[in-house]
Amino acid sequence: MSSHHRFEPGTVHLLRLETGSDLVEEITRFAVDNHLRAAWLSFLGAVRRASLRYYDQEAREYRDFTIDRHLEVLSGVGNISMLDGRPFLHAHAAFADDAGAAFGGHLNIGCEVWSIEVRLEQLHGEPPVRAFDEPTGLNLW
Repeated sequence: MSSHHRFEPGTVHLLRLETGSDLVEEITRFAVDNHLRAAWLSFLGAVRRASLRYYDQEAREYRDFTIDRHLEVLSGVGNISMLDGRPFLHAHAAFADDAGAAFGGHLNIGCEVWSIEVRLEQLHGEPPVRAFDEPTGLNLW
């Protein structure tokens, strides 16, 4: 085991994000405004546009892509930890179009909300702090 953090469950927040808002920015803003340093979250609903990233492990860089149409959220999951002294959202989602084709990846800024409901559970304990990990090229706990 490379890393272990122990937490006590805390307050559960239920959020409904406004139509037209940015999914990543709104969850991040809530975490910052409410001083959440460690949390686990899930979400469901629909978006007008999905903005996602794929991490190319060989090139060690993100490839951004956008699906510019209405999509249902099949599954959304993520966490809040600390990066550079601020709460940081790390989340992945799977989406489906009107034919049932699925798309997914790492959430990116630019994911436009149509209707999203979020369950965010605050975790009490020393928050994980992300730092650069040489083998992967990512900021990890």
